[in-house]
Amino acid sequence: MKAPNDHQKEEAGRSFYQEKKEAERLRRGTIMKAPNDHQKEEAGRSLYQEKKEAELYLAQDPLKQEQGGGLMSRRDFLWKSPAALAAAAAFGLTAAAGCKGRAGGDGGDSSLVGGGQPHSKLGEQAGPAEPDPGSWWYKDGFVVHEAVDTRRLAAEGIILARVGGSWREFKVIELPERFVVWSLRARLERLSRMLEFGGIDPRDLAGSHNACVATYGGPCRDSSISLNTAYKGMGFVVKAPKLAEAVHQIIEARLRIERDTAGDPAGEIQAKVRFLAEFYHENAANFDRTKQVSLEIFTSVDFQTHTFLNMMVNPIASASFLAFPTFEIRAVPQLLHPKNPQLSSLEKDLVSYTNAIHDFIHSHGDSQRMACVYHVIEVFDDTPNELSRGRRIA
Repeated sequence: MKAPNDHQKEEAGRSFYQEKKEAERLRRGTIMKAPNDHQKEEAGRSLYQEKKEAELYLAQDPLKQEQGGGLMSRRDFLWKSPAALAAAAAFGLTAAAGCKGRAGGDGGDSSLVGGGQPHSKLGEQAGPAEPDPGSWWYKDGFVVHEAVDTRRLAAEGIILARVGGSWREFKVIELPERFVVWSLRARLERLSRMLEFGGIDPRDLAGSHNACVATYGGPCRDSSISLNTAYKGMGFVVKAPKLAEAVHQIIEARLRIERDTAGDPAGEIQAKVRFLAEFYHENAANFDRTKQVSLEIFTSVDFQTHTFLNMMVNPIASASFLAFPTFEIRAVPQLLHPKNPQLSSLEKDLVSYTNAIHDFIHSHGDSQRMACVYHVIEVFDDTPNELSRGRRIA
């Protein structure tokens, strides 16, 4: 027997280590044994049940079928099954680790089923939104938000939205009195500070006007996930019977003030702030408490914001106001493009009002940008105290 060299010592040590690890795994029962007949039968039954459940699920909602016709993969089925979606929603997870074609994963649909009741949707809007944002735009430069249906809104207070790939119906509610009183008072106080400050006080970037809007579920564009937050200036809108009159009143006031204060920026802002304060006082009882409105300013044919992408595919949103008290509105957002020839007279007035009230302070001229109507479905009090703690109040 010769003394072992270094290489032999290393090999012997590695062999001893491997034998020790195998012994430990065997003792702990972690080594996979060949399945017996009973286990094979159980595995076959489980696979058969999963396949039948997948077929049943796809039959209920053919929109879940992958392009090409066949059944979805087992992983995608497990993610998209109702039980998995409910569990994912409860934990705030998306249905896939990432978006196709992006770094961080090549998962599929990253949307979740939200609240509301399942609805079997018939008609021209039954199909899913195109995954390619470029195909959403018509040749005249507008989009139609086909994932939202308001045809039952006026008569029944019901709005339909295609959330997580399935049509669901939501009951639209009024903002509670607590929110309305707080929001209007905070807005009037903000206008008062604008008079003092001679313009917008940076401290007022938070509060009742600017909400942090969270959305998810659309094409990811330049990210590996779709989840997005963005601050949106939003506010009340006048009820339908007086809406057209309010639009005319705001535009006429802006033109008059700009003419009378030409060359006097300080005088212009003071006159405009006084008008807005009077407008809020006069219309406090005329505001539609089922809505908040905003503009989707930066989206165009050539560039789409994350908010826009998410809302077009998965129209559900949470709007949180950084203030004390802290309110959160959950809503179905409806995008209204001013060039869309299918807009109703009410929808045209909503677009005109939202642009007019924005331009009254922020710019000269008559803009026609895409508007977003947040149809309120739930309200929470997220004030950080023992009494509130994120409780639903409406």
